[in-house]
Amino acid sequence: MASLKLKFRPSTQHGKEGTLFFVVIHRRTVRTVFTDYRIFPDEWDEKSSSVRITGTNERRAHLQLIFSKVRWDVRQFTALITEREAAMIEYTADDIVTAYRLLPSCQTLFSFVKGMIIKKTKIGRMGTARTYDNALRSFAVFRMGEDITLDALDSEDIVMYEAWLKSRGLKRNSSSCYLRTLRTLYRKAVEVGLTTDKDIFRHVFTGFAKTSKRAISLDSIRNIRHLCLPRGSAVAFARDVFMLSIYLQGMSFIDMAYLKKSDIRNGMLRYDRKKTRQTLAISWEPSMQDIVDEYAHLTSGSPYLLPIITRHDGTEREQYEKMEHNVNRNLKKIGEMVGLHIPLTTYVARHTWASTMRDMGFDLSIVSRGLGHESLKTTQIYLSTIDTASVMKANRKMIGRILK
Repeated sequence: MASLKLKFRPSTQHGKEGTLFFVVIHRRTVRTVFTDYRIFPDEWDEKSSSVRITGTNERRAHLQLIFSKVRWDVRQFTALITEREAAMIEYTADDIVTAYRLLPSCQTLFSFVKGMIIKKTKIGRMGTARTYDNALRSFAVFRMGEDITLDALDSEDIVMYEAWLKSRGLKRNSSSCYLRTLRTLYRKAVEVGLTTDKDIFRHVFTGFAKTSKRAISLDSIRNIRHLCLPRGSAVAFARDVFMLSIYLQGMSFIDMAYLKKSDIRNGMLRYDRKKTRQTLAISWEPSMQDIVDEYAHLTSGSPYLLPIITRHDGTEREQYEKMEHNVNRNLKKIGEMVGLHIPLTTYVARHTWASTMRDMGFDLSIVSRGLGHESLKTTQIYLSTIDTASVMKANRKMIGRILK
């Protein structure tokens, strides 16, 4: 049976780090596999042939990462040897080294997530890339900048991370969002063979907790609609965007930002949700056109329906995010004007449409289809196979209630 040894070669230059390397021995044939792991002589334990974790906190973190990578490498070598021994097939030391070099390299969590962010950015999934980036930043702060190999990540790390999130004042759903994102990334690493699934998220909450009510009543919607606001002002625009979102079946702000004039044909608005790529169709009603007409002078030279994205210079996402921030800031002022007890945001419009449709007695499947949800389970989160015409009829009825 082949044997494996970890060895250390000091640098020929005084004060420089040396190199760790593996030696595979089988039937008196010796093969060497060098690594890019670098340590100082006093960080090598010759007796146990292992890395000594010493020094400052920063250095200890670096050595711990190397230790984890070495452990991962040893497991790969051992598995390759054991597999051949169990199959009772002839093999050489070269066979083991070649098979090892064909395996995916040991990746750290930080480097893997950064790679996933780049991939999502390249295919235009900017929202997902942002979510991954936020999760990475949060976990990196928790780790105080110390990276960790995917294989070394365990359930204790995840439990400690959840406790850390709670200690920072995050509510249960916010904490769950970070943990779900991290779990998604972990599962992707498992899929590509970078680690085995050890069910490390089994002791933390990754579901959806019941939240405080985010919807407002029909009377409140009417009060917002009838507010006397300076025409052309930022606060008036915020109110109109809120109303349009409700008219458009609780359309999210990002989807409204990217709506194009060409999306309206033959009395129908058709668009693809940015989040799910699902195509939705909405009957284009006079109340919607009235709001669009109010800002037509600002979009005369633009393909977009609303004056949210005004420049085509690669900053489209930054433009809509800045506008969403301004709209939400002004919506909070509007909420105070009409005496609401919850902060008014564009997201409230989405919840309000769903809740109002439910309260009007429409089937949950209609609400789900109108929101563009991929499952009824998602809709049920909002509200604690239906045809499009039924959704349009229901939405038209709700708009009539508001305009009454």
